[in-house]
This record gives sequence, C-alpha cells and structure tokens, in this order.
Amino acid sequence: MPVRPYPSTLLRLHDEHGFTLIELLVAMIAGLVVSFAAFAILNTSLSQSTRIADRVSADQRGRIAMEKIMLELHSSCLAPGVTPVEPGSAETKLRIVSQTGAQPSFEAVKLHEISLVEEKPGKYKLVDASYPSTAEKKAPEWKFSGTAESTQTLLTGVTQSETSEKTAIPIFQYFKYEGSELSTTPLLGTLTETVAGEVAAITVSFTTAPESGTVGKTPGGRTVDLSDTAVLRFSPASTSGANSPCA
Repeated sequence: MPVRPYPSTLLRLHDEHGFTLIELLVAMIAGLVVSFAAFAILNTSLSQSTRIADRVSADQRGRIAMEKIMLELHSSCLAPGVTPVEPGSAETKLRIVSQTGAQPSFEAVKLHEISLVEEKPGKYKLVDASYPSTAEKKAPEWKFSGTAESTQTLLTGVTQSETSEKTAIPIFQYFKYEGSELSTTPLLGTLTETVAGEVAAITVSFTTAPESGTVGKTPGGRTVDLSDTAVLRFSPASTSGANSPCA
C-alpha cells in the first residue's frame, strides 16, 4: 500500500513562496551596479596613488638637480672682483667658474658648463661638464682646459617650463643691477664678455617628469615645475656702490 504524504508535506510542495524572475533580475542589476561602483572607486584610488607617487618622484629628482646647480652658483664668488659667469652662457647653457672647499683661496678651480641636451627627439637631459683650470694663469684670470675632466648627468626627463600662455621659460635667466635693485628684465641672447661681467643673479627654471616618464608624454598633473635664484654677491646691494658681481 503506497504511503501517502502528510498534509504538511503537501503544503510545502505546493508552496509558491520564493524569488520571481523580475526580483532575480533586479537583484542581479543591483549587484552589478555595486560591483561597478566598487571597481570605479578602486580604479580612481589607484590612479590617484600613481599620480601622487609620480609627482613625488619628479619633485625629488628635480630638487636634487636644483640643489647641485645652486651649490655651484653659490660657490662661484671665489674672490672679490672675480667674474663667475663666462661668455657663451645662454638660455639653455650656463658657463660658470666654481669651486667648493674650506680654503681662503684656490690655486685651481673648475669651469662648469651646464647644458640642456636633447638625447632623442622630444627627450632632454641636463648635463654638467667640468673643465679644470690650467697652470698658465692664476686668479682672477684663470684659463681652462679645452677637454672636460668629467661629465655628469644631473637630470633626465627635463624640459623648459612654460607660462600660462604656453611660452617657454629659459632654463637660465641672467640679471644685472640697475642702481641698487636687480633688473626685472633678463639679459637676452648669448652673453658676450662685457655682458657676462655684469651678471649678478641667475634664475634656474625647468620642468621635470617622474623617473619613468618624459615631459610632454607624461599624463597631466604628474610633472613638477621648479625655479630658484642665486644672487652672486658677498654683501647686500648698496645704494651708492656699483653692485657688480662678487663684490
């Protein structure tokens, strides 16, 4: 004799409680929306983290190079009346006599030539070539070897900064005194011997990219603009003096 199910079992078998197709679709769509939102937040967080890391990298690399250039500029007034800036200096090339040390005077010094060099189309670097002085002349009329003693790459992934009007700012800008104030108008073109002898301040400006990037190809917001000025004076400007460099 077949066993007949109990009434409660029949009720459970015929119960229609559960998810309808529409409810299932709504739940799936809601899940997809939440998943997409979570992935969007994750993607934004990773992008911001990468951007910040790139800016930190660019800033650190740029500041190290800037500090080296500023050290050479601040070590260029070797004696009163010495003209530290050499003829041939221009917007993308700085030629300056400099030497570090604790001695009151130097028998030998170096001529540093810091240049913006194009490695390949659109990719630039800052290079510092140093030329030792020879024994032919002494201060302040040093003569320098025509062969570089050493060549150091200060910074890669660098280019000229730009104004808000997209005008290129020179890497090196040279200023002289007009009375007791530094002129606000930089000296233009390649410096002659006469003009170089009047330079009393130099502004260094450049834009640098992260270590793995190149300016112009790196996504926006990841490059860093740096600028600093060195005044070539032993003492503050005087209202009655000539305010020449290294005076």
